[in-house]
Amino acid sequence: MMRDERFWQEGMDGKRFALCLFRRLWLIAALGLLGAAAGAGLYLLFAVALAGPPQYQVFSQYRIYFDSEKYGQIQDYYNAYTWGEIMKTDEVLDYVAEALPEGITKEQVRESVSVGAMNDVKIMPLYITTQDAKLSETIAEAYVYGLDRFGRSIEGLDGMDCWLLEEARQVPRGTKTLNAAALGLFLGAAAGFFGWLIGYCLDDSVYLEEDLENRYGIAVLGILTEKGDAAFARELEAGLAFRLKGRERVSVLDAARAAGKRKDGAEWEKLLPVRAEMEDWPFAEEAAERMRLNGVLLSIPWGEGGGRMAGRLFRQLEKLDIPVLGAVIYGAKDGFLRAYYGRKGGRA
Repeated sequence: MMRDERFWQEGMDGKRFALCLFRRLWLIAALGLLGAAAGAGLYLLFAVALAGPPQYQVFSQYRIYFDSEKYGQIQDYYNAYTWGEIMKTDEVLDYVAEALPEGITKEQVRESVSVGAMNDVKIMPLYITTQDAKLSETIAEAYVYGLDRFGRSIEGLDGMDCWLLEEARQVPRGTKTLNAAALGLFLGAAAGFFGWLIGYCLDDSVYLEEDLENRYGIAVLGILTEKGDAAFARELEAGLAFRLKGRERVSVLDAARAAGKRKDGAEWEKLLPVRAEMEDWPFAEEAAERMRLNGVLLSIPWGEGGGRMAGRLFRQLEKLDIPVLGAVIYGAKDGFLRAYYGRKGGRA
C-alpha cells in the first residue's frame, strides 16, 4: 500500500535544503536589490521631492550653570527632552520675544526650536530650523539674549551662556539614502527567502532517490544525469539488470509525458536489458493488461513537479492492480548530485 503523501512532514535534510537554497540565491539576491532600489527611491521621493521648500538651520551651544551649593544635584532633573520642552515655554519665549523684531510670533519660534542629544548635562545643543536663513539666524540670536535672562531668573540656575553660534546652513536632504537602501535590501531579501521557504515546505520536487522512496515507497533503480555522469549511469544499469532479471519485456510510463510535459533527454531506456513497451497515459484496457503482465517502470523527471506527477501515476496504477517494478529519475543536475553525495563524476 502506498505511504501517505506528507512531504511537508518528512523532516529536514539540511544538505538538500542548502543545495536547493543555493539554486535560488540569485532570486533572493534579485529581490534584495529590487527592495534596495524601492527603499532608496521611496525615501528620496518623500525626503527630497515631496519635502517642500528647503530648510535652514542654525546650531548653537549653551553652557548651563547650576546652583549646586544651594540646590545640590539639581542637574539630575534635567535632560535633552526636559530642555526641549522648556525652550518652548512662555517662561523662555517671553524673554526671547523681547529681542525679536515685530512680525515673528511665539508659535513660529516654538516650531523652529529643538534641543539635540546632550552628552553632558551642562552643555545644551540648540537648533533653530525654518525655511528662511535670515529668520533662523534672527531667532537664534534672540535665544542668546532670552536664555541669558532666563538662566539668571529661574531658581536652581546661575546662568546660561552661549558658547557657540553658527551661521544658518541649508539642511541636507537624502542623507539616509543608504540606510533606506539597506533596509529595502534586507526586507526584499527576507521576503524572497521566506517566500522560497514556504514554497520549499510545500514543494513535491524530486531531487533525490529518497524523495520518491519516502513518500510513495517506490524503489528508485537509478538516476540519469543531464551530462551522463558515468558513476550514476553504471548504478542505473546495474539496478535495471537486477530488477528485470528473468523478464523478457517491461512497460515504461513517463510521468512528464502523462502530464503533457515530456522533457528532453530521457535516454535511460537505452540501458534496459529487455524490450521496452512505451506506454502513454491515459491508456486503454489492452495497454493495462499488457502492463499487468509486463510490470511497469516509472520514468520521473528530476526537479519541479516530478513528485506530484509520480504520485498521481502511482495511485492510478495501484487502482488498476498494475505492479510497479521501480522508478528511474532522469535529467538530474550533475552538480547538485555531486555536491549532495560528495563525489566526483565523469561522462559515460
